[in-house]
Amino acid sequence: MNFELIDNCFQIAVLMCSAIAAIAATFRHKDRCFLILALFYICVSMGTLYWVLYLFLLGSVPQVFYVSEFSWLAAYLFLLSFQMIRTDQIRPFFSLISLSCALFTAAVVLVFRIFGPSYLISMAFAGVVSVIVYLAVWRLRCRGDGRLIDCWLLLCVGLQLLLYVVSGFIQDYTCFNLYFAVDITLTFSFAALLPLALWEVEVK
Repeated sequence: MNFELIDNCFQIAVLMCSAIAAIAATFRHKDRCFLILALFYICVSMGTLYWVLYLFLLGSVPQVFYVSEFSWLAAYLFLLSFQMIRTDQIRPFFSLISLSCALFTAAVVLVFRIFGPSYLISMAFAGVVSVIVYLAVWRLRCRGDGRLIDCWLLLCVGLQLLLYVVSGFIQDYTCFNLYFAVDITLTFSFAALLPLALWEVEVK
C-alpha cells in the first residue's frame, strides 16, 4: 500500500481523536481555548481527508488542491486565535528579535511557495504564521506564563515549514522516508498542544 495513504489516515485518526478530546475539555473547563483547538484539529483533518479521498479514488495526488490548502490555512487561523486568546491579558510590545523571527518565517514560506503554487495563499499563510511566531517569541522574551506552549507552537510552525522544504527533494512517496518522519512528528506535535493546554489551565 502507498505509505502516503497510511501516513495521512494516521494523521486524520490522531487529530480527530484530539478534536473529540478538546471538545470534551471545552465542556469540562468552560474554556474557549479548547474549542478553538478542536476547530484547529478538525480543519487540519478535513484538509487531509480531501487529499486522502482524492489519492484513494483516483490513484494520484490532486493537481489543484486548494480545498486542502484553504482548510489548512483555516486551521492556522484557529491556531493564531488560540495564541491571541492566551495573550489578551498582556499587551505585546515591539520586539526586534520577534520581528526578525517573524520576517524570517514569512521569507521561508514565500521562497518555498508553501501552500502554493498560488502566491495569494502563500502570502496569507506567511502572514498568519508570522504573527504566531511573533507572539510566541515575544511571550518567551517577556517571561509570561505558558512558555512551554509558546515553544511548542514554534516547533509546530518549524516542522510545518520543514515538511514543505523536504517535500521539494522527495520524489517517491510510496515508501517511508524523511518526509513521512517529519509529517508524523508534526502530527504528534499538533496532538500534544491539547495536553499542554490542559496543563496550563490546571496550573492556573
